[in-house]
Amino acid sequence: MNYEIFKAAVIVAVLAAAFLLLCAIDKAMELKSDYDEWRTQKNRAKFRAPAYKQMNKRWTQHVNRDELWKVVSK
Repeated sequence: MNYEIFKAAVIVAVLAAAFLLLCAIDKAMELKSDYDEWRTQKNRAKFRAPAYKQMNKRWTQHVNRDELWKVVSK
């Protein structure tokens, strides 16, 4: 009788350990996904500012050339 109780307790303990291990793995994967998203956003922000600066410079040149062309064409 004690053997069956011990066996049942071991089975319950193994199942609980497996469940906790799966929960830990799931949480680790979720944290890694969040970190990857954060790192991607950080890198995008780092490169976004110079790209927008360059884009604004080109747009300003384009607008200035159009305005100059309008004045010269008259």
